[in-house]
Amino acid sequence: MNRRLELPPELCVPAVAALRTACLEWLDAEDADPQVDASPVEEVDAAGVQLLVALSHSLAARGRRLHLHAPSEPLRDACRTLGVPELIALPAGDAR
Repeated sequence: MNRRLELPPELCVPAVAALRTACLEWLDAEDADPQVDASPVEEVDAAGVQLLVALSHSLAARGRRLHLHAPSEPLRDACRTLGVPELIALPAGDAR
């Protein structure tokens, strides 16, 4: 199975709260290569980055790694600014 979780254009406090159920369902899927489509993100705040950090930690506890597909420039900037550049490390073949 290879399901992608698609992030909304606004990855801010209200959207993060609304994403909770989708994230939990996505985490429960036994996906060998869990990916998050990060290309739609146009606006992001600390809550949005915190959500990605939590997803990353939850996956790591299950022996899997978070893969952000095509992270947008605003998301890249937010991750760098908030000190988690490892979240935007692109997998091989996902150049942008």
